[in-house]
Amino acid sequence: MRPGILLPAALLCLPFQMSGQVREVVLEGETFRKTADGLRLAELNRGTRVVVRRTDGSWAEVDIEGWVPSAAIAASTREGHNGLIATRGGEPLRDEPSGPVTGLLLEGFLVDRVEDREEWSRVRRTGWVRDAALGAPATSFAPPESEVGRPPPLVAPGSEITAGEAALVLYAAPEGRTIVTVETGTPVTVVERRSGWTRVRVEGWAPSEQLVTADPDSVVAGVSAAALRANPDDYAGARLRWAVQFLSLERAEPERIDFYEGEPFLLARAPDPGDGLVYVAVPAQLLAAAEDLRPLQTLDILVQVRTGRSALMGVPVLDLLAIF
Repeated sequence: MRPGILLPAALLCLPFQMSGQVREVVLEGETFRKTADGLRLAELNRGTRVVVRRTDGSWAEVDIEGWVPSAAIAASTREGHNGLIATRGGEPLRDEPSGPVTGLLLEGFLVDRVEDREEWSRVRRTGWVRDAALGAPATSFAPPESEVGRPPPLVAPGSEITAGEAALVLYAAPEGRTIVTVETGTPVTVVERRSGWTRVRVEGWAPSEQLVTADPDSVVAGVSAAALRANPDDYAGARLRWAVQFLSLERAEPERIDFYEGEPFLLARAPDPGDGLVYVAVPAQLLAAAEDLRPLQTLDILVQVRTGRSALMGVPVLDLLAIF
């Protein structure tokens, strides 16, 4: 089928009549990626049905499908897809026209547009999610009544829990690079909870000869904001020590999907003024110090890269680790 040409509705397959295993997302806000542990494309709600094509280690290649307003799709021929999401800040994906929201497709998300129905279009896309985020194979498309609307369990900071039925994947930061996989049944301690993510601590033993003392070499030197924007996947989770100019302390609006809603962040100028702005997310333990900063003050900060290019503005988002 040539890009931009739609098949008659009568010739189209019904939703999810594709080869593969139907499974449901069991974690709220699971990230749908272009490749395993790669570029973020969308966020999927708990209960969203996907069709699993194959698994590769801790990742699963899946098809997602749903409906978006036709006006939200611009024509495209990139990478063999015939449309892209043109809505600023992204567009909700729905299981039927005007139906419940199943996820959020980020702005620029490439789609296969397979059907038009009045002011709505059915779209499909293949990508990757964590296999641990998917439930057991579905025997029907409808979730069990006992599962509908059930929120994920809340675990208070300081609680000791264990990794569940699937291996637990730990990330350097929310949506950051994978750092370790924890085996089923391993005790972990909850440190902090933030909008769908939980920071945990794991203890264990390692041979002494395999350990090195942390030193300044663990901080990546010579990385500019322009480099982060150009190669966001290469620097996810990297630590940088930068001198930035503080402009203001802000709170993230809901459309800033690289943040948690209401999360405080510093609006600052990058070390090289020609590189534009950067956003520096502020953890609770450093918020008081951030509130005392003066506009145009130069800061020497240690940060960790959350993303080199935010979905909304294309600006690097960093996690503040220390102010010197």
